Amino acid sequence: MLRLNSSFMRRSRTGATVAELALTLPIMISMGVGILEFGRGFMVQQMVTNAAREGARHATLAGATSTEVVAKVKDYLATGSINPAVVDVTLTPTSLQGAKTGDQMRVHVRVRYTDVTWMPTPWFLGRANLSGDTVMRRE
Repeated sequence: MLRLNSSFMRRSRTGATVAELALTLPIMISMGVGILEFGRGFMVQQMVTNAAREGARHATLAGATSTEVVAKVKDYLATGSINPAVVDVTLTPTSLQGAKTGDQMRVHVRVRYTDVTWMPTPWFLGRANLSGDTVMRRE
């Protein structure tokens, strides 16, 4: 019976190992990038929602101004390393001066994912807009 040398068996497998690596490595890299990108998207989405809540809470206070509400939202996002210049904040009503007790204060915060991604070129969420919307009644 013919026995094959174990070193010969190892050498004959090297081509298969390289082929398997060539097939699986791009899939694994795509999965890793996807996990990072979607994780960042969910994190920023939660921060935007919380910023809208903070702004709405401030808007419900007597004597609050629209400028203070926008500043509160942008300051909250700045603590999470989101550039305030890329954030779009919309208040309804636009002026809080004539608001009465019981009026609804709506704060809508929006940011494009391309402005907050960690990737040089977003693969999966490139066109996504992350937004948060909160409505509270004036005190």
